[in-house]
Amino acid sequence: MKRTLSLFLALACAALLLCSGIHTAWAASPMAGNGKPYYIMVNRAQSTVTVYELDEEGYYTVPVKAMICSTGRKGHATPTGTFTIGGRWTWLHMIDDSYGQYATQIKGNILFHSVCYTKKDPSALMTEEYNGLGAPASLGCVRLQTADAKWIYDNCARGTKVTVYDDADDPGPLGKPDRLVDHISEEEANGWDPTDPREENPWHEILSGPAEPEESPDPQPTPGPEDSKAEEPAPLPADQAVSYAAMAQALYSLSGEGGPTNDSGAVRWAVNRRLLDGAAKDFDPSAPMTRQALVSMLYRYETEYRGRDVRELGSLARFSDGASVHTSARDAMRWAVGAGLIQGTSESTLQPAGYASRAQLSIILDRYSQL
Repeated sequence: MKRTLSLFLALACAALLLCSGIHTAWAASPMAGNGKPYYIMVNRAQSTVTVYELDEEGYYTVPVKAMICSTGRKGHATPTGTFTIGGRWTWLHMIDDSYGQYATQIKGNILFHSVCYTKKDPSALMTEEYNGLGAPASLGCVRLQTADAKWIYDNCARGTKVTVYDDADDPGPLGKPDRLVDHISEEEANGWDPTDPREENPWHEILSGPAEPEESPDPQPTPGPEDSKAEEPAPLPADQAVSYAAMAQALYSLSGEGGPTNDSGAVRWAVNRRLLDGAAKDFDPSAPMTRQALVSMLYRYETEYRGRDVRELGSLARFSDGASVHTSARDAMRWAVGAGLIQGTSESTLQPAGYASRAQLSIILDRYSQL
């Protein structure tokens, strides 16, 4: 009997050590790709979800998004282990008679879903439950801000792996994010999750901070020593998107390599210096650039043309659309965010696929000149 009990205790201790050390072991020997773009790690001890994508060798080692969460409270612990995502529901009636948005199945009735609502209505949020995000609170599910629950619902297909573990010392490589609104007071409560992307969400107007202003002057790149008298091209309207040719002109002027050149000459200069390596071979120089394409071109100018070593990269985790940055542009965007070149079109959005305006380019180049 004693031998049996000792064996049981040894196995129990081993199981606890396995659960607490699973992130460390996984980091040392990461999971190979299984045909899905993402792998999700849920740290119960830190109330944090971290999403990884594949690296160039086909392993899930690249952290792309972190989320604050609430897992199961005492007596309703979220199970540890590795599971496979199953079904999903836009709205789901919960066992406590509440409703959750964007529910994605982890195992059985254990789900990712939004903070709960009193009814199937995005304006019926249980505000006190939102304020409780970041600590155990659920009946076993993994509760998230609505935008985060929707991201998993939209991006993590059936078959995506989820590992639930405990590590009280390390929330994950991207840290533990804050709630978008730290605490919703009774006076502020309007029944909406601040992250809900619906246009009618009143929080959008409440939280809208100063964006990169559209009325700023057009860029005036610093001329080089030989082109101080060069005639600048006529400025485009501030609300007109930056073209590849215009960006090439701006960087050519910034380089100080020579005298004035037309658009085609600036584009050839940029191509020859591999600043446009990310563009399609048959790209149209007059086509508008997205914000991530513009930043990528500036990043190549910084690292390839100027040969600077970019050591510190910022995190995209605080932006609700940070994970939508294209893989090829992620380092460039992280550099731009970390260096303060881009601060977002709002406090929580980057809009990487949106077109960049001439006014935004002016601001970015002005900030770049001060690095």
